[in-house]
Amino acid sequence: MGEVIDLARIQQIMSNGNYDEARPLLKDYLAANPNDALALRLYGNTYAYTGFLGKAKKIWHDALKKFPENADLIYNYALAHYLQGNLYYARVYWKKALKLTPEDSEVYFNLGQIARDEGRLYAAIKLWRQALKFKPENVEVMNNIGVAYATLRSFGKAAIWYRKAVKTDKNYALAHFNLANALFETGEYEDAQKHAEAAARLDPSSHLETVTLLTRKIKDKLAGKEPAKA
Repeated sequence: MGEVIDLARIQQIMSNGNYDEARPLLKDYLAANPNDALALRLYGNTYAYTGFLGKAKKIWHDALKKFPENADLIYNYALAHYLQGNLYYARVYWKKALKLTPEDSEVYFNLGQIARDEGRLYAAIKLWRQALKFKPENVEVMNNIGVAYATLRSFGKAAIWYRKAVKTDKNYALAHFNLANALFETGEYEDAQKHAEAAARLDPSSHLETVTLLTRKIKDKLAGKEPAKA
């Protein structure tokens, strides 16, 4: 008798990033358990995470024929379409997932990403705000809402959302940097400088160069700023 393949052990192997090692084990497991939806999803993951998204998508597509209401399979299948640039099908399947899991913050987030990619920024903001209802501490969503408002040149509203993000996570360098830019646009130069410096300190490899440029612009504005009236 061969060794009994344990799905939990395979998941542990995958959690360590060893997808190539897990793949044949999952194949053997599925030979004995062909109707295990979790195993089918994981089998697709072993391809998706190693650069074979088309193969993963086919596995999930076939699995959905057996399990048409499995929210996790639907989610992964939608994500595969999104990563391949097929926004229409990504939206169709994420909406299917949402009907099964109506409080899934990640689905709302991803639908917001689609709306953003299509240039429908107000729709994206609405979806991201819905995502925050179910995961209120998600600073990436807060930052995204800020970016959308900044793109719409509503810098005051953008700053509100960036502030929410840095209040929730004081080490979120990108939100500090985005907040600095929004505050520069609203004329709050000293506060902009403070958040620019925070971004450079927290993530110099990403922000040091751009912060240097922004700091120069802030100093120029401050040098030419009229003195406040008494």
